[in-house]
Amino acid sequence: MKTKVVSKKKTIARLPYTQEKIHPTAFIHERATVYGDLTMGEYASLWPGVVVRADMHHFVIGNCVNIQDNSTLHSDSRRGIEIGDYTLVGHNAMIHGCKIGRAVLIGIGSVVLDDAEIGDGAMITAGCMIRGGTKIPPRAMVTPDGSSIKIFENKARTALTVAGSLEYVELAKRMQKGAWGPFTHAEEEAFLTRAKEIVADIFAK
Repeated sequence: MKTKVVSKKKTIARLPYTQEKIHPTAFIHERATVYGDLTMGEYASLWPGVVVRADMHHFVIGNCVNIQDNSTLHSDSRRGIEIGDYTLVGHNAMIHGCKIGRAVLIGIGSVVLDDAEIGDGAMITAGCMIRGGTKIPPRAMVTPDGSSIKIFENKARTALTVAGSLEYVELAKRMQKGAWGPFTHAEEEAFLTRAKEIVADIFAK
């Protein structure tokens, strides 16, 4: 009597997003939730509690972008999301169907809605509501003003935003190694020096 051999084929789990569009250096924390058509550039990072739901349109997250804890990205069928290189999205932000330029700060708890456009180097400070269709000039600083906002042109401290993005590149590397602790003063100075060079390059073009 012959024994029947049943072969066990290895099945490769398919992630619920376009992993082929995620750069090998990008970091997605195991407690981030990602669905759909997403592109992530070099050293971009998604942190714990982040939800990226690109189920209705394509999202592009540029190089060295960080989306911090508990932030949400979504859109409808008419528009996607584009976030430029070196942008820092703070904790608990809501990004919906909009375009965010390079080296932008989206402060903690801020909301950016459909068809808004945030210019390169702008700083959207904590708690701002950027309503649909709003256009924020490059390098502007935006602050909350009751149910509205105030826009101060050419007041953004863009190098600090980029330095923060560079810190998050290193934080992602540390996280994967299980290494913790503050940066040294010398490390922080190096981030800021490099950030100034990056900002000069962005605005030279």
